[in-house]
Amino acid sequence: MVKYFLLLFIFCSVSAQSQEDLFLTSLDTIFSNQEKLDAVGSQISIMVYSNPENAVTYAGVFDSISKLVPTPENKAHAFNYKGMASHATQNYENAIAHYLDAVRIIEGNNNDAHLAQVYNNIAASYNIRGDATKTEEYFLKAEAVALKRNDSVWIASINSNLGVHYNSHKQYKKAEIALKKSIPYFENKKDSINAGVTYMNLGNAQLPQDKNDAAIISYKKSMQLIPYKRFPIIHSVAEAGIGIALTNQKKYERALPYLIKGNEIAKKIGHTEQVMETNNALAEHYAETRNFEEAFKLSVASQQLKDSVLTITQDKNMADAMIEFETEKKDAQLKVLALEKDKAEQGKILLSVLAISGALIAGLVGFFLYRNRKKNVLLAKQKTMLEKTVDEKNILLKETHHRVKNSFQMVSSLLQYQSHTAKDKEAKIAIKEAQNRVRSMVLIHQKLYSKDQLVGIDSKEYIEDFTEDVIRSHEFSSQKLRFDLDLESHVLDIETITPIGLILNELLTNVLKHAFPEVTSRSYVIISFTREESALILKVTDNGVGVSEDIKEDSFGLKLIETLAKKLKGELVIEKNLPTGTIAILTMRRFTIL
Repeated sequence: MVKYFLLLFIFCSVSAQSQEDLFLTSLDTIFSNQEKLDAVGSQISIMVYSNPENAVTYAGVFDSISKLVPTPENKAHAFNYKGMASHATQNYENAIAHYLDAVRIIEGNNNDAHLAQVYNNIAASYNIRGDATKTEEYFLKAEAVALKRNDSVWIASINSNLGVHYNSHKQYKKAEIALKKSIPYFENKKDSINAGVTYMNLGNAQLPQDKNDAAIISYKKSMQLIPYKRFPIIHSVAEAGIGIALTNQKKYERALPYLIKGNEIAKKIGHTEQVMETNNALAEHYAETRNFEEAFKLSVASQQLKDSVLTITQDKNMADAMIEFETEKKDAQLKVLALEKDKAEQGKILLSVLAISGALIAGLVGFFLYRNRKKNVLLAKQKTMLEKTVDEKNILLKETHHRVKNSFQMVSSLLQYQSHTAKDKEAKIAIKEAQNRVRSMVLIHQKLYSKDQLVGIDSKEYIEDFTEDVIRSHEFSSQKLRFDLDLESHVLDIETITPIGLILNELLTNVLKHAFPEVTSRSYVIISFTREESALILKVTDNGVGVSEDIKEDSFGLKLIETLAKKLKGELVIEKNLPTGTIAILTMRRFTIL
């Protein structure tokens, strides 16, 4: 799917280049303190974009002047501006703390005129920190205040932000609802840029829901509203989105020109992420139309581009780490020199005293000081070597996970293209099952090298992503299978999560193959993963036709589950789910939680 979201987060959109020193001098010519506050506040709104460091200075100026006019509104503004300045300088913890101080003053004063903006700013800071729950919570609070005050500007802006947030977390129905709330305002105000961006985000929300006709309309609207020369990336996303929608509808001849155009625009403007997305979309189209050679070339090109981006990022991180290391090393050396200087001064005084006390005592003290210093030097060298060894091991481990994941990814791609060429139905099914097993291991190593935690996987995050991946990749006749998840979060080592992923793949595959002769809107599968005392419990429940009486105990899938379960000291029980369906329960007693 094409993913590109333009955020409307935060503050006011003012653009100007200020003369900071001249402005501060000009404040002396303003008699009223309140007028000074208004002027400084306007400058802060400019500087959060143009000069974040000066925004911090000006937020301090506003805070000082506000103490001369100590109204609750001015106090709240002071905290809000300090929060904006902290956000602009990437100090998000401080930003949230300042915003919450502003909220307490506003709520205590029963004047919510600026509360929607502050809640929106809090949500923006939580979004950058990656806290999805808090982000949604404060956006919804901001929306509630805006609705209460009938503030159409903030209703539109907050719903647009909510739509972007929901899209990025694959909550496409919620995203569609939120984005549709914001569009009328932008259209009434003839704000073609924000309207066009919102239509593009709406198309991105409709496409994963198989609302292909609606997505096409949204993408075309976005291109009509935003000129190509103004934002060519919007046209790349929209063209590719239309191509994907037409491909989903099997209208292959009409889809291809759109996909090619979206790809060409992305290459022309040098937008690496969009080039990868459009490469993948074209590869899917060629695979659907059995042009496997072109599909494979594009998949490989996309993977190579992704690897190059990752390598550049890793190189930059390595360079930054080395710079930081050298800086810290120099600081440490300066501190050592200072300490040695102090120690030398103390040594002179001590030697004078010891000289009076006797040559023997001086000799003994000197010996012990020398031996202690030698030991400290040795310990310092050992510590430096140990830190360097740990850093090198982490880099090697991350690179190993990355290469293993790439190898598995290549195997998965080859299996996919092989399945398209296989004519025997049983062979196609076997290849597809093998591809799913490889996918479970790809996801493990992908998460390992993309996180700071190199030896463990979060069970909740892994099962969520893997379940959605398996079910979305299954070819349903019409209705897609509904699934619900009840998962606990445990960080498991790779020896535990790998067999769990493979077992879950087999259980899900059995459900998709055997549980439902025809999937309806009432069909569902529920997956739960919990810890009960000294055991982990994986449970897969469906409401299908039920377990067969003559279940093939010698089937490869069950044999594989049995073998993998032994590694986890596990026991699998399959029983009927009343009134219909099957429950598979795997109890595991050998595992490692980090």
